[in-house]
Amino acid sequence: MEFRQIRYFLEIRDAGTFQRAAGKLGLTQPALSRQIFLLEKELGVSLFERGPRQIRLTYDGEVFFSYAQRMRELWEELKSAMKEPGKELSGEFSLSAGGTVSAWILPAILKKIRKDHPDLVLSVREGDSLETKESILLNEVDLGILTGPADEPGLVSREFLSDRIVPVALKTHPIFQKKKPILKDVKEESFVFFHPASAIRKAVEKKIRSFGKEFKPKIAMELRSVGSVIKSIESDLGIGFLSSYSLNSKLKVIPIPELYVERKFYLCHKKTIRPGLSKLADALIAEAKTRFENAE
Repeated sequence: MEFRQIRYFLEIRDAGTFQRAAGKLGLTQPALSRQIFLLEKELGVSLFERGPRQIRLTYDGEVFFSYAQRMRELWEELKSAMKEPGKELSGEFSLSAGGTVSAWILPAILKKIRKDHPDLVLSVREGDSLETKESILLNEVDLGILTGPADEPGLVSREFLSDRIVPVALKTHPIFQKKKPILKDVKEESFVFFHPASAIRKAVEKKIRSFGKEFKPKIAMELRSVGSVIKSIESDLGIGFLSSYSLNSKLKVIPIPELYVERKFYLCHKKTIRPGLSKLADALIAEAKTRFENAE
């Protein structure tokens, strides 16, 4: 068995036909079919059921597919490990993170890291904490950024960055006419909240529950994106809670410290990783602390 045959098998499975796979691989269809024939002969099983327009994996093909994926991952690890010294931070990596991190934290960090390591290719997928964790477990992304350490046995967490969630309103909101606002001053106000599954919403609700029946916000809007929440607060549709990283000149923090929520972001990845991924995590943490925490 040759590794190229494994690569050919995976390409056929992804492409759906021998013809499309051959085109992507730069081979003729007979040459590709010959390599799969030799692979099936060596294994003693049929890997594909050939149809007139589409192929699909046999039961043995499905079993082989799970191992072929792992062999491809090992091959990528091997290539990363064999990079010449000083060029370890290269290759293709993917990250998943929530809206705040994706929009206000990662862009500046990734720009600097890409500049320092031009052979590095990075992609970012936005998703909430649950989606991010699932993406890591399913090998859809290499790294995730969560708002708490991962509680899965197969995952490793490293502290990334500290954050503060604060109540905010439009600068001209009447709340700022008070010399020193207190909790009862916002009881009758309308609130713009994130959707129930968001990390900010969960953190804020945990804080609110600590007040018991003393404070129950009137929720006027429940929105999915950070941008939507910001626009709604800018339009004076209510008070909202945002990460301190996502504030802008139109908004102002309401100085009621008991409503502030401290949290931390964590880098998360599987225990078994490609060698270059550890160096990427180190670079992300170092740049985050330099650009954000040291600047405070």
